[in-house]
Amino acid sequence: MNRTTVAAAVAAAALAGARGSAFAQGPEAIFDPLSMDHHTPVSTVDVDFAYIAYDEPQGVDVTVMGFTLGGQYVTPGGVGGYLSLPLSYLDAKSALNPIIPDDSALALGNIELGGLWSKYLNGGEAAIVLHGGLALPTANDSGVAAAQALGSSPRYGDFVQRVPQSSWLRLGVSPMGRAGKLFWRADVGLDLALKEDDNITYSPVFRINVGGGLDLRTAQLLVELVTDIVDDNINDEVNTTLTIGARFPSGNLRPGVGLILPIDFTGLVLDPDFALTASLAARF
Repeated sequence: MNRTTVAAAVAAAALAGARGSAFAQGPEAIFDPLSMDHHTPVSTVDVDFAYIAYDEPQGVDVTVMGFTLGGQYVTPGGVGGYLSLPLSYLDAKSALNPIIPDDSALALGNIELGGLWSKYLNGGEAAIVLHGGLALPTANDSGVAAAQALGSSPRYGDFVQRVPQSSWLRLGVSPMGRAGKLFWRADVGLDLALKEDDNITYSPVFRINVGGGLDLRTAQLLVELVTDIVDDNINDEVNTTLTIGARFPSGNLRPGVGLILPIDFTGLVLDPDFALTASLAARF
């Protein structure tokens, strides 16, 4: 092998390596959102936690935390299913406001079961996920648990999972991908109530999310906008949150942290000031 052949081989290998690092494909072209929809073409188990601080009136002391346990399995053909189990912890004390009882509870929300179809596009540098599911009427509404919608963070798009005495059909589509070191993603969804027994109804709920980030290899810096458009039979409300955070990939594990800020948000009884979220996504 002469020097020209060796040089050409080395140059080709270097070019292939550079292209591989600049144009990640398949699962490496997809990021795991902190606050957007969690559906991806990758089999994953998710554990999400958030502490939500509220603008409390004088004489009211409220502690709210949201938890979500979930996972999805996706076959090599792109077909799969998912499960989401929401929990909320609420502790409320009020000396002046009779609307909020002195009570605490770990409340179960509406468990969601669904299926998805996914496909990689553009040589694996992008993907699309279609997903649909049923949120079952399992939400606890005893005492302070009736206000468990206050725990809708870490994913405000899953608000209907914490509406007691209701069941929902949930549909969505999520395109996503990567360009060099930049991730991008969007979610569009519709939640339709199959049953709503409360005095306030919310159906339909429209969901529109956009987000992305920068891949630094040891860290993924993420920015996400989550918007719910809710018709609560009183008026239409557009609630938007901004999440700034990061994930830290380590093998199949992707722990992350984030700060969630209300951009334009009208809460139930209380308005949120901010939320701190922590998440662990484990791919398998």
